[in-house]
Amino acid sequence: MSLMTYKGAVPWAQSIRDELTAGRMPPWPIDPTSPAVNGDYPISAHDLNMIVEWASGGTPEGNLEAKLPAVTYSPQWRLGPPDLKIPMDVEHTVAPGTMEETSELSLPTNVTDTRWVKAADLMPGNAAIVRDAVISIENGPVLALWEPGSDTIAAPNGTAFRLVTGSNLHLQIHYKKHFDQEQNAVSDKSTIGLYFTDPPASGHELQSLAIEPSQAHKLTNAVRIIALRPMLDRAYESVNIDAITPSGTQVSLLHLHGPRPQWPRRYWMQEPVELTSGSQIIVSVKPLSDYSEEPKPTRQLRLQVALDYVLQ
Repeated sequence: MSLMTYKGAVPWAQSIRDELTAGRMPPWPIDPTSPAVNGDYPISAHDLNMIVEWASGGTPEGNLEAKLPAVTYSPQWRLGPPDLKIPMDVEHTVAPGTMEETSELSLPTNVTDTRWVKAADLMPGNAAIVRDAVISIENGPVLALWEPGSDTIAAPNGTAFRLVTGSNLHLQIHYKKHFDQEQNAVSDKSTIGLYFTDPPASGHELQSLAIEPSQAHKLTNAVRIIALRPMLDRAYESVNIDAITPSGTQVSLLHLHGPRPQWPRRYWMQEPVELTSGSQIIVSVKPLSDYSEEPKPTRQLRLQVALDYVLQ
């Protein structure tokens, strides 16, 4: 849908109201009981009430004589010009009759010595169809989960990902057309941007660990948890990630209410959580009682939670 004009928005008034009042929009599922994370984008109570009142009160158009400011799309790198730009080697075309698909490709970095990555971003070649993307080091950690409008957050506290000589990047990019483009061939050639930093101090190399919810995972080293990245196979009522220390103390890591796979996100913790060796990570999920109104995920993922950490 387009919300750029009254004519474009008004047919969706009831859906807008329902999504807002149900808490599904903006898509920010952090539960109030969760430890604080960076990147929140809530809607204020004033704005929520104003939109709900408009959607429920006849959707008035407002002052027809008001001159609205021009709205233009100006693509920009959100952390400024990157240190290294890596374009897709060929265009990807979403064929006529196909509304949505995911493409995966390997891109050489051509770095000639070890570099340290503090952030990664994506510049869509065709912003109209790039729905989201996962940027990772091939056979290594995920550097970024990209989606339109979200902030690009650099790794905090002097941490960074190691990028060794000869590394390739793996780009998984999810395309989705606007409904009026379904019968057209639409192409994209996006570019990855990498931001480098100085070699981090000892103990500041970011590493990743994937955990299945079927059993507790015991840490073999003392770690400092920097971020958590749930990978969902479907929508859930709740996802809770906690740790149990060897002394039996429960430590909350991340609590999500109503997370959806359509909005993948890495949650950078405002304060890293230190866990001793032998601590157990426990992932508990509560399924929805009714999936009938949930869209089927485009990508079939296995339910996992990735932890980004540094060794203590």
